[in-house]
Amino acid sequence: MEKGRDDTGRYTEQISLDSVLSVFNRVEVPVLTASEVAEELDCSRPSAYNKLEDLVEQGDLHKKKVGARAVVYISMDK
Repeated sequence: MEKGRDDTGRYTEQISLDSVLSVFNRVEVPVLTASEVAEELDCSRPSAYNKLEDLVEQGDLHKKKVGARAVVYISMDK
């Protein structure tokens, strides 16, 4: 996904928090990795990760460590 810029030259937001949450609403089991969200939204993994972390901070998602370096994000609204 190519990043757009606004009139000041700053990158514009391509992925909204709502679009990330909508991914969780579309899946049968609302437990996803950042890579899975990135694939669904056709964005980079770091972009998806940053949005997921924002949603965890806001209390909209839960984060669980499932391995040495692996985490999953969980929506409890489903």
